[in-house]
Amino acid sequence: MKSEITQLFDQIDNVPQVPEVVRTLLSQVNDPNIDFINIAKNVEKEQIISMKVLHLANSAYYGLPRKIGSINQALVILGMTELKKLIIASGLISTIPEIPNFNLEDFWINNFRTATYAKWIADKAKLQDSDMVFTAGLINGLGNILIHLGNAAAADEISYLIEEGMSRLQAEQQELGFSNQEACAELCRLWLFSTDLTTTVEQSGEPLNFDTISLPSCAVSIARYISESNYSEQTTTEKLTDFPHKEWAKLNLKEEGIEESMTEILTLETGLEGLLD
Repeated sequence: MKSEITQLFDQIDNVPQVPEVVRTLLSQVNDPNIDFINIAKNVEKEQIISMKVLHLANSAYYGLPRKIGSINQALVILGMTELKKLIIASGLISTIPEIPNFNLEDFWINNFRTATYAKWIADKAKLQDSDMVFTAGLINGLGNILIHLGNAAAADEISYLIEEGMSRLQAEQQELGFSNQEACAELCRLWLFSTDLTTTVEQSGEPLNFDTISLPSCAVSIARYISESNYSEQTTTEKLTDFPHKEWAKLNLKEEGIEESMTEILTLETGLEGLLD
């Protein structure tokens, strides 16, 4: 762990601990033989996660003809991929504490969008594991939480610098010497998440600055840009000018398709906002 990040973790009184069922899912994210029936049983034991999952499964977003009353029913009706997404998102939300002067709802909505957009981009680029890319998008901002927990003064200064026009990455490097994605990657290692997931998160801050370029990281980086553009006062032309064109090209996606793709992406619903109720 980089010394600067070590110092950050040392200043956090209680480093967030992810529920075991979520840790299991994310440590075996690429395992096709994962025992999901057993995991569903363990979710039933996690009352808060189970309640959130069932609440969302029965929401208007899924529009099911009958009410789901158990995680096993959700597994049968929604399928393993969709249920896994709900379990991971629910578990992560229950892990993160309230932080003074920090809008946790906006934070999660941004991450929900980043995850949803990243999966769309990964599917369009025909990447092998778009579900892993979704998860990387969901968790890639957790380093921001760690910075607020461990160094509130630096977090406030970073926010100020961003308001003054500096990019988040530049502000974090100036104030801390590392990005929030690098901090998040160290948290992933502590939580024993899969190597592919951890690497995707770690490189998503500056995906083109590595000897071996991670295409999933490019997808997450682009998705984060599009999500954050929701909060920008820039014109469409300005957003297209600042778009991560090089990362888009690395995914073998066509330059002339960017505006149309952005328009389509911004219409996507995450289906996860109900977890914040």
